[in-house]
Amino acid sequence: MSIIDFIRGLFGSKNPYGPAPTPDPVNQMVNNSTIARNRNRQIYVGRQTELPEWANGIPDSEIISELNKHVICKYLPKFEIKRVMSTQVGPDGNLVPEYSGIAGDCGAIKGFGLKVAQSFGLTMPYRYVDLNMAYRACCGNPKKCPFYLAAEGEMESVNSRRK
Repeated sequence: MSIIDFIRGLFGSKNPYGPAPTPDPVNQMVNNSTIARNRNRQIYVGRQTELPEWANGIPDSEIISELNKHVICKYLPKFEIKRVMSTQVGPDGNLVPEYSGIAGDCGAIKGFGLKVAQSFGLTMPYRYVDLNMAYRACCGNPKKCPFYLAAEGEMESVNSRRK
């Protein structure tokens, strides 16, 4: 850098080397943990399934008792009407409901909710499953439930270490 470049720099002339490179906005979003982090959910939402034949025409008030009669899973999920609030504040200053409806929880969800959530890139554990997951896994085929599979896998690994 010569004296002439120094004098030009003092009086605000343009940099002969061009502007400093700015980071790409996509990289900024990836590096910023608050923006790149996935939104956490407390409810594991199952795929949309068709109603089983025993659930057709049953009112919502009786669906919980019918669910308990048709549960196949050995971890015995308990279904209730839940209103789960998110951590986001709405325009009126109140928390925004994340889920409102019939949801269930069991020992497999309580024990392995974090492991399943981390497999989807989330940082907080799942606490409940929705009604679609109940029809699909709890009352249909438990091997379609990721919580059941995680619990069974852990049980098998513990039993293999005991021997």
